[in-house]
Amino acid sequence: MLLPGRKTWQHYILEVIGMTLPKKTMSVREMGKLLGLKKVESYWLIHKEYFETILVAGKMRVVIESFESWYARQVKYHKVSGEAPGGLLKQESYSAGDIAEILGISEAYAYQLMKAGGVKPIFVNYWKRFPKEAFNQWYASQSRYRNADDRHRDAELEENSMSMPDMARLLDVPRSHVYSILNSERGKEMLEVIVVAERKRITKESFERWYASQTKYLKPEDQPEGVPRRHKSYADSLVKKKVRTNKGTKEVRYSDNPDYLTVDEAALQAKTSTARVYKWINAGRFPVLRISKMVTRIPRKEFEVFLEANISRK
Repeated sequence: MLLPGRKTWQHYILEVIGMTLPKKTMSVREMGKLLGLKKVESYWLIHKEYFETILVAGKMRVVIESFESWYARQVKYHKVSGEAPGGLLKQESYSAGDIAEILGISEAYAYQLMKAGGVKPIFVNYWKRFPKEAFNQWYASQSRYRNADDRHRDAELEENSMSMPDMARLLDVPRSHVYSILNSERGKEMLEVIVVAERKRITKESFERWYASQTKYLKPEDQPEGVPRRHKSYADSLVKKKVRTNKGTKEVRYSDNPDYLTVDEAALQAKTSTARVYKWINAGRFPVLRISKMVTRIPRKEFEVFLEANISRK
């Protein structure tokens, strides 16, 4: 028997006892309208059990709290009006683009770096996301890749120091001479070596003290006129070097920038041919810098991550 107003006795009881259940739920139609979905698509979401539903007077209703929790952890469905999806998801995880921005690298490189670092992704609507907790643990375990705050702090250290190639260029000697200087008695005593982003650097203050204490290594501007050089110049030492490989001896062209590799150097490091390195480049396996039609440079960090990721597959 229906009561006046065509309400069932269940509706009547709910109103009498003052329950607010209807305010905590919405109809499937309301949910679909909220997301701009048609009836079939709305019931498809119900079928997937993404959020909680209940039956009220024989009709299915969506529990709003459960719906909002699902909405905040996905990015595929957007409300017609209102807040953007994925609020909690963004609080709990990073996209590869987020990581790229944090570390100042490319998005493609961020994927490779996370894989090499063992940071396992989660899949949300077919998109890879990386849990912030796992990323933070990885970040704390290394010092090569830096966020904006750490880069700012490192900038002061880098400003007051120089890399080994910087010192070689300053003295205009091959890089090997710098290591000889560091291993010498005077070098060990006077040169202060610090580590910034996993790279050894020499403080400028200690370099100046060392430089003033000797006359064997002089900057080009301090070389006396008419006196022949004692050492090969830095540039000449980088043109080509003969290197022994499994197939014999070959000439390898070296980069004058420690942060970049030539194709020859990359092939030597990967223990493969230059032809294969060019295949990797053409396939977009890692980013490259094309200085001209004949000159290609490969970022050292990104190539090392590429190698680590591929070695881990074997």
